[in-house]
Amino acid sequence: MEITKVPFFGKDRYFDTYSNDLMRLMKKVYSHGKVVMGPEIEEFENKLANYCSRKYAIAVGSCTDALYFSLLGIGIKEGDEVLVTSFSFIASASCILRTRAVPVFIDINPETYMMDLNDLEKKITNKTKAILAVDIFGDALDINALEEIGEKYNLPIIEDAAQSIGSRFGNRKVGSLGLCSCISFDPTKILSAQSNGGIVLTDDYSFYEKINQMRYHGKNLKTGEFETLGFNSRLASLQAAILSYNLDKLESWIEIHRNIANKYKKGLSDIPQITLPKENQETRHVYHKFVIKAENRDELKQWLSENNIQVMIHYDKALHENKLFENYDFRAEGLNEVNKIKTQVLSLPIHPFLKDDEINFVIQKIKEFYNNFE
Repeated sequence: MEITKVPFFGKDRYFDTYSNDLMRLMKKVYSHGKVVMGPEIEEFENKLANYCSRKYAIAVGSCTDALYFSLLGIGIKEGDEVLVTSFSFIASASCILRTRAVPVFIDINPETYMMDLNDLEKKITNKTKAILAVDIFGDALDINALEEIGEKYNLPIIEDAAQSIGSRFGNRKVGSLGLCSCISFDPTKILSAQSNGGIVLTDDYSFYEKINQMRYHGKNLKTGEFETLGFNSRLASLQAAILSYNLDKLESWIEIHRNIANKYKKGLSDIPQITLPKENQETRHVYHKFVIKAENRDELKQWLSENNIQVMIHYDKALHENKLFENYDFRAEGLNEVNKIKTQVLSLPIHPFLKDDEINFVIQKIKEFYNNFE
């Protein structure tokens, strides 16, 4: 098989594979006409809550909204401090800025890329009001250790599980940590919609009611009254139908991701200039992203691009280094590991529709690069 291009994402292949079923779902939703907040929403919410071992779920327009609403739901206000990793997608911190609270950035464990819990505990002050705990790249934080810290300091935990649905730490599923968990259905995720989407999961009924009211202009769904200042952040019925359909395939897709990860690990294990992702024995990593640390990362990226292999960098700067933060208060001290890792990380293609020949081609070209690099 001649390789012309190795795509980073596989959405076109997904559609080619399942187009008949997707058209059937579209016809079903558009036939009943309730294209926003139709019966598919509650069906999917119940289904995902059950999958993540939660009591309640509230589907919203994006995971960014899910995080922001969760901060509002616990009463975060201007001047409060919220602890968050310094190595994540911008939404993990911009949601804090939107409340006028102060992000306090935590350094990361160099093996997992997730927050260093020792650094986390050191940065707790009397102004700290919440922990926003990010599961990254398909891995899972130490749920038990985090909950112990939360209980010790009486701090609510919001789990940013945008990237890691299906992952587990021990017998605990991602999506079950803390007061609430937020998941993304962005088209790049393993469990994805064909548009933006997100969800808040919780076991607290009063918190559930707050978020449920918040997503539709502050409307009390029992009385019909608009009681508080809310938002318009509803998931389309078609996207919920697609998500329910995809949820049935999630476990098989996770196994494909894990198999691809193992092939990369085996094929790249003898390259000393590369550090491969490590999987904690207590964790099921779902490899939403397959992220290596590479010497001469930028040159390798350019080489792979020249050979029509799409790769990406997640992430090339600490969150506070984005221009956005020039206008806000934040704390960002002692981020030694982030400052190293941001120059080394490179994400290789991984999705359920990646072919073995493409995986082998990626491995071959990485080996060629380091064999020839001077």
